[in-house]
Amino acid sequence: MSIWYLTDAARFGAEHEALRALAGRVEWLDLSAPRLDTSGRVSVALEIAVLDRAFKAELVYPHTFPFTPPSVLPTEREHWSGHQYGGGGELCLEWGADNWTPERTGADMVVSAERLLSGEGHVEGEVPAQVPSRHALTLGQDVRNKSFRFVITETAAAHLVALPPAASFRARLLWNDNDKQHQLAVVDIALGDEAAWTDPSAPRALWANNTLYPAKGFRLPKGMTAPLSASAPELRAFLEEHGCLLPVDDRPPGPDLLLLCGDDGARLIYFYKESDETFDFTPILAKAANRLPTAYQGLSAKSVGLVGCGSAGSKIANTLARAGVGRLVLVDDDVLLPENLVRNDLDWTVMGEHKVRGVARRADLAAPGVVVEPHIKRLAGQEASGVADGILHRLQGCDLIIDATADPEVFNLLSGVVAAAKKPFLWLEIFAGGIGGLVARSRPGLDPTPQLARVKIDAWCGDQGVPPPRPSRPYEADVDGEPLIADDADVAAIAAHAVRMALDMLVETEASAFPCSAYLIGLRPGWIFSQPFDTRAIDLGAPEVRAVAPPSKADVELICKMFVDLGAQTSNS
Repeated sequence: MSIWYLTDAARFGAEHEALRALAGRVEWLDLSAPRLDTSGRVSVALEIAVLDRAFKAELVYPHTFPFTPPSVLPTEREHWSGHQYGGGGELCLEWGADNWTPERTGADMVVSAERLLSGEGHVEGEVPAQVPSRHALTLGQDVRNKSFRFVITETAAAHLVALPPAASFRARLLWNDNDKQHQLAVVDIALGDEAAWTDPSAPRALWANNTLYPAKGFRLPKGMTAPLSASAPELRAFLEEHGCLLPVDDRPPGPDLLLLCGDDGARLIYFYKESDETFDFTPILAKAANRLPTAYQGLSAKSVGLVGCGSAGSKIANTLARAGVGRLVLVDDDVLLPENLVRNDLDWTVMGEHKVRGVARRADLAAPGVVVEPHIKRLAGQEASGVADGILHRLQGCDLIIDATADPEVFNLLSGVVAAAKKPFLWLEIFAGGIGGLVARSRPGLDPTPQLARVKIDAWCGDQGVPPPRPSRPYEADVDGEPLIADDADVAAIAAHAVRMALDMLVETEASAFPCSAYLIGLRPGWIFSQPFDTRAIDLGAPEVRAVAPPSKADVELICKMFVDLGAQTSNS
């Protein structure tokens, strides 16, 4: 690590002289000689006189000075200002990491500290003057030291405010613990004997398999707010005064969750029935925000059939759900094993479970409200014909069908299905060793059928003097005795390209953003690719025209006879 005062001793001397010059021309500053603290940082003890008070502080130069600013902080942890980090730590001054330049000095920071303290030191009546802040803390900065948090979605907040004044209600909350952090969120609310209202923002996959914590709830009268700090008896007396009686129950002693809702918002309180203790959770209002392109608004009415929930399919499903696709039909028969974790989007929480169920749950967690239909079936495998037919029928009802299996037999089966149903089809392949991949589409009336498209892709490769690519399920290749393995980044890159084309097919626009219907995408030099991100577009041409022979009279009569026989059989039964 470079030590700035050793590598740039002249800058160290300039800093020292700038501080001495400042102390010589102002009366409010005393300082000591620089010293090294236990971390090897340069530190200068300061005394800043403001009104009748002497503020003892330290000017501490970071290891990365002069590229990051020095800090001014109390020698003893004290609260000096409203512009101070950590309730007694470093002062928030005019220059920080976001606007600091190396031309500034530690003396500039000391002047800024005096300006802050003297500005807030002037008192008009009993209200200290407010020094404008140059920035505001983010939500994350504001709550990082708050271990118990109450997340209020916009839909839950609106429902609570709409409850009748002075009404008692019941609520259930999901409690998530994560490394000393505790987050609670409302799942449902029940008023009297009415059916419980369920928050649509709460993913069912998250709370359906977890214990929900009950809470007593009260909607305060209009214009009434509960005291921010109160003992349990005081809070109980306040509630009873306004008609909110605590229900009597025979549960054992211990804390209760109390959910209060007033015109000023909702509060969650740990309420001890047998003692004077109460504790407020830190509220976090989760405002709804549409961060998707306007063109995606119609995706909620779209459905996608995805065959294959492996390393590529698991990523595709989650991204489509996040984009706003309303319904996913997932087909896969495989089980998640530890060896799959290097590339699959799933994790240990679903180890040993069928991938299709894990992907369905993950999609619901990412996009609450998405309808996911999982099918644990193997297409083009050993399944009853009726089962396979049922799955294919469900896929034919989708607006887009995606093959993420890289299995030629599945590709052939789906090719026939989409051709018969005249549905758009997209497939992707990841080449052995992660050298690159293929993304291709077939749109009825615009592109050749999938099987003919594959023939054209192979012919294009032949024209380039290279063999056609072949997918590799383990994504491994043996190169000069060394295995070359496609990693998660390789799979994610091709899957992301596939989703981009899929969304283009789902969004109803006048023209596609993709001028060609097949793309070879390079991820490293080799085969046909000269470098990473070398992309080759393949024009598949127009759809083939197939002549359909007119039916004979005998054909029509035979079909009509089947319908007549069916009608007779139905009437007899």
